[in-house]
Amino acid sequence: MIERIESKGFYIEQCGLPGETKADQRVPAQHNTIQVSRDRWFVVYETRGFRGVDDNCSVIYQLRKEKPDGEALAEGYLEKSINDWDPLRDGRKFVKQGNHSIAFGVPKGALINGQRVAHEGVFAVAWGNHGRVLDPETDYLWHSEEIPAPVETHRGVWVQFRLNEKEDDIEILQPVQALRQKGYEMGEALCSHEELRHMNHSFVGPVAHNEDRSEWLHAQHWEGACVPVKYRWNPATGLYEWVESGPQLKGPPDRGIGEGSIVPYHGDWLFAARLSGKDYGIAWFRTNDLFNWEPKLALSEEVGSNCPRTVYAFPDGAVRVFTTDQRNSPYQHIYQRRIPLNVLDINPDDNFAVTRSDVVFDSIKEGLPIPEKHAPTMHFCRLLSHTGGRFGYATYFVRTRAILPREYSIGNYKGIATQEEIEACGVYYSKITYDRDYPPTWTFG
Repeated sequence: MIERIESKGFYIEQCGLPGETKADQRVPAQHNTIQVSRDRWFVVYETRGFRGVDDNCSVIYQLRKEKPDGEALAEGYLEKSINDWDPLRDGRKFVKQGNHSIAFGVPKGALINGQRVAHEGVFAVAWGNHGRVLDPETDYLWHSEEIPAPVETHRGVWVQFRLNEKEDDIEILQPVQALRQKGYEMGEALCSHEELRHMNHSFVGPVAHNEDRSEWLHAQHWEGACVPVKYRWNPATGLYEWVESGPQLKGPPDRGIGEGSIVPYHGDWLFAARLSGKDYGIAWFRTNDLFNWEPKLALSEEVGSNCPRTVYAFPDGAVRVFTTDQRNSPYQHIYQRRIPLNVLDINPDDNFAVTRSDVVFDSIKEGLPIPEKHAPTMHFCRLLSHTGGRFGYATYFVRTRAILPREYSIGNYKGIATQEEIEACGVYYSKITYDRDYPPTWTFG
């Protein structure tokens, strides 16, 4: 049980790389964190600009010392955003975006059933590439509803790495390459669902699938559907491969789903996804095998939110959803009401009922200089791996919904951002206090 949640300020205040700082109007945004050895933590995140809606930019990594919020020993690019990307090789230029970055792997030196495993210390990072059209005269990034980019510009990529000998930086084992299922390395089809073309990642990182954690499960979303996928470490190459894709998970006939999360629960797997459109609700699936089953949809109106959401199994055994509890938000007058950030307790055995709601972060109560008319927003929350004891951490993106060039033409963005509110944007974190000690995700000899 959670006893208390308290904000701790910035987790990633700003990127330290030239061209990616707040002086350049770029801020840290979506992100994930994994433990990579006893006292090293790896953070992957994207920078985001203010040229238009979802101005995702470069993919950055940090290697941190001793604890998740410890000193950054290294920071660098995994992929740099460019404005003259020509992925189709036909002369058309796009902004190359990176988003939804995730990472997984067994930490160096970790024990599984009291033993070290051959695949320890090998880590994979994946993210989505997306093409966007930039107006060269106004520096406005056109939304896909205004000027869509070809579907072929929406693809997944990944890289694999290990720690260097001094554990003060990373060494690349597999350079950035297309993320494709094994057996579909060439051609238009990216996986066994050959008709699917528009691939994106879940916000939530993969979860271990088997006992020795050589297999990992992740959620991808495609054109209105979600697909569970399996990554497996190959001892012959020393790298992970995408080896299997589960069935397509779909919502009601008139509603797509996306932004999936996979959660282990009492011997089963829960798959949760966000419904498209503006109505509240969440799509749930429950099974003991994500790859050989006939999906049965359970629609729940219990989660009163149409915001991004992430779902986790917490150290205390509870299933919880991070999102904004919009029905009960005290800020009903604010556009889209993505404030405050809440964590909702879910009972999967009672039609996924919400049994409790706690506030994780409220930018207005914290005094951040993001005016209400600019729709302060806090979302994309991640639960960090538990290090043992009573305390844990959650990280999340806090931002304004104002932009720089002009008013957003289809109404999703309100106002022109000031430098002061840009300085307040970034990745924040909160400390979670549980009712008692819980074991760590990883143990070391």
